[in-house]
Amino acid sequence: MEHTPLYVKIKDYIKENIKSGKLKPGDKVPSEKELSDIFNVSRITASTAIRDLVKDGIVYRIQGKGTFIADKKEENITNHSAFGFENDNDSLLKQGTHITKEAYEIKADTDLAEKLDINIDDPIYKIVRTKVIDSLVCAVEYIYLPAKLYPSLNLKDIKNTLLHDIVDEFCFLKQKKAKVYITPICISSKDANLLDIPENTPVLNWKKTTFSSEDRIVEYSENLINTTIHNFYLEFETGRN
Repeated sequence: MEHTPLYVKIKDYIKENIKSGKLKPGDKVPSEKELSDIFNVSRITASTAIRDLVKDGIVYRIQGKGTFIADKKEENITNHSAFGFENDNDSLLKQGTHITKEAYEIKADTDLAEKLDINIDDPIYKIVRTKVIDSLVCAVEYIYLPAKLYPSLNLKDIKNTLLHDIVDEFCFLKQKKAKVYITPICISSKDANLLDIPENTPVLNWKKTTFSSEDRIVEYSENLINTTIHNFYLEFETGRN
């Protein structure tokens, strides 16, 4: 008879409680200690089960508060002017609040000089922000702006503003198009702390380059999206007239 690992039994227990309606989105999951007592297993085994459920996007953790059943918000990718699309919409990522963690001037290294098509050591404005919706950190945003294209930008004035709007207001070139690459990654320790999720949790990395009408690069950014909260899709017409 095939032996089912104990941590899998804990995962199945939580999944069954979700399926039956005993646990609903936002409900708190029994603590690792409570699960270890229920199943008479070690805390390590209970922790393994919870870690796997987090990776699967079934639950999420809030540091100091516990683990909760996830309620993923499904959204059409093309709804997000934050990521290069200009549609008028009620995207969740337009809601909430940006919290600036860092904002300062740096010099372009080889990598950023290439990404922004500028010279090495050219000045760049670097902005690091988190996006918080309903007390949950849904994204971390790393923004890099060629300083010479933003002569009127005061980093102290960066508030709860979409990146698209920052470029519109402060760049003296008009933005025209953006290219976005979306890659799944396992998050680093530093970014995991910013998102308040465990290290190595899968997230989506949106790498966006925005171009002006003259084909100049006006910004490069990387957005780490908390996939325990958001689930994206693409919808389009397939019929022919």
